[in-house]
Amino acid sequence: MKIAEAITFADIAKLPKKNLEEISTLLALDSNDRAFNLARNIWGDLRSKSSEERDRVLSGYYNKFFAGNTSVSWFTCDSLEGLKEGIISKEDYNPFEQKIPYDTAQLGPSPILRSAVEIDASSYYLRFIYQDGTRRIYGEDIEVLPTTKTATVYINETVNLVEVREKPEDAEKIAGIVASYVNQQITLDKINFLAPFGSEIESIADKLENGRLYESKAFPETFIDTFSEKENDAIVNILGAIDQYYEYDDIDALQQQLEEAKSTLGDELLTSPFIAIILAGMGNLGLKVDENDLRHTPFYNLLRPYLQASGGYVKFTVEINNVVQEFSINVGVKPKSIYFKSNKTTEEVINEVREKVILFPND
Repeated sequence: MKIAEAITFADIAKLPKKNLEEISTLLALDSNDRAFNLARNIWGDLRSKSSEERDRVLSGYYNKFFAGNTSVSWFTCDSLEGLKEGIISKEDYNPFEQKIPYDTAQLGPSPILRSAVEIDASSYYLRFIYQDGTRRIYGEDIEVLPTTKTATVYINETVNLVEVREKPEDAEKIAGIVASYVNQQITLDKINFLAPFGSEIESIADKLENGRLYESKAFPETFIDTFSEKENDAIVNILGAIDQYYEYDDIDALQQQLEEAKSTLGDELLTSPFIAIILAGMGNLGLKVDENDLRHTPFYNLLRPYLQASGGYVKFTVEINNVVQEFSINVGVKPKSIYFKSNKTTEEVINEVREKVILFPND
């Protein structure tokens, strides 16, 4: 089965408008319309065409249909040998040759295999469909209808990699279903891709081409009980005294405020670094720059030793069709996943992260 046979309307609709206009022109359709209308017209036209005709029109966009803005989680095991054969033998229809029929009324939250597309001898895509919620239609009455989602899984049997392109909680379920196809059922382990980088998101930025950390989310590494109002005032007075010292060059006033604060805060509290004391009681702390690398700012470098990262945004460049383009990812520490933010994300972009961060982090 070719990608043109495995795509859905949702795959068409998420393409950038420029691509929708290009495909509309190839199909001799009106290209001057809203993105959704363009996608709907394209889908309606494609459904009446043969597999060969669809392939001819869409082949130039194959690197985009299963990518786009999506969360990705990676899983591995000792061996995926026999997975493809297991899929073919356990399903009533060969998903590499045709879509597997399903009953809409029976579709539930548990993903079922819909189709598969071979990339080469050892790698391929699997596409799962499942119900992911409901939507309400308001008229004279309220009608509640189920909504469905199609998730893409990239498999590489040579390197024993399962890449699930879906939100982390759904990725876990889908990975388990993939594992069940192997004759001797295996356990897939989620890859903690941050471990080789010392759990530092900025090290991932260094690994990627022209990578830069432009936003960080973190929480204080040291827990300190909430201060009394008097202790809060003492900390504010220290910061104010430092500011006044640079304005009036009065070292005596600064020393007086420091001594008064020391008396208020006490020796036990002052065993903690002063920056850690300032951060006490704060929840998630976000720092962001627009153009520069966050690591080049003094405030980030001042706070960094006292913060534990919970996530971060990295920008990097990838060359696609001889054009260097910038893309952005959100690295999730707790879910061990990466979110590709742009709907212009292509297979080349995901492969760049897969190769440098997941498969070969130490190269």
